[in-house]
Amino acid sequence: MISTLVIACIVSIHANADHRLSDLHIRKFDNAPFLVQLENEFLGQPGPVKVINNLEGGRYRIKIWTFRHGHTYSNGHRRLAYNGFIDVPVGAEVRAMLTRHNTIRINQVIPNFVPVHVNPICDPYVPFNPHPIGYQAPNCIMNPSEFNALLNTIDHQSFESTRMTIAKQAIRDRNVITTAQVAALMNLMSFESSKLELSKFSYQYTIDRHKYFQLFNEFSFDSSVRSLVSIWIDSHNISKVHVKDGG
Repeated sequence: MISTLVIACIVSIHANADHRLSDLHIRKFDNAPFLVQLENEFLGQPGPVKVINNLEGGRYRIKIWTFRHGHTYSNGHRRLAYNGFIDVPVGAEVRAMLTRHNTIRINQVIPNFVPVHVNPICDPYVPFNPHPIGYQAPNCIMNPSEFNALLNTIDHQSFESTRMTIAKQAIRDRNVITTAQVAALMNLMSFESSKLELSKFSYQYTIDRHKYFQLFNEFSFDSSVRSLVSIWIDSHNISKVHVKDGG
C-alpha cells in the first residue's frame, strides 16, 4: 500500500531559483542512533541526527537502518526500519523524523531564501516605493487595534456565513493581510470547511506567503492541508514535498 504525506512551504520563488541546493535533516523519534542510506550510498556513521547538505531538488530513494540493541552498531544487529522515497524541493531545508511506527514525517520545510521586501505597516507620512515606476504598492495592513475590532465584530455574529462574509470583505477592502492574521480569522470559524475556504481566499492577499505553511496547524484533517497545498502549487508551480513508501 502506498501512502503519501504532503507538506509544503509557501514561497515565492524567482525563475532562477532552480539552481538552489537543499538540506535534509533527519532524526529518530527517541533520539536513538540510526544509519541513512541515500540512493544506495551509506552516509557516515550511525548517530541520533543525520544532516545531508547540498542536495539537488528531486526525488531520492532513502533507507533508514536502526539497531536492535540501542548503541550497538554491529551490522549483525542492524535492521531496515524504513525503505521509501522522499521528494526534496529546490532551495529548502527539510526537517524530517522517523516515527515510532517506522514512517517518515516531515516536521518543517524552511525556504533557503530571503523574502522580497514588503511594506509591513504603512506610514502615511513616509513614501514607500521600492518597486519600479508603474507598480502600485499594496494597501496597508490593519494595525492591531483595527484588527482586534474586526475580530470582535466577527466573533459576535451568530451565523458562520455572516462571519465569512465580513472576513472576506475586510480582506478585500484592505487588499493585504499577514499569515498570522489569516490564522486568527480562521480560529473564529467553527467548521473545517470554512477554515479551508477562508485560507484559500486569503492566499492571494497575503504578503508573507513563505509563512503560509503555519496554517497547517489550524486544520484537523490531512485532506484540508492537501487542498491548501494545491493553491500555491497552481499559483507558483512549486513542487510538493512528500514521502512515499517504496515497494
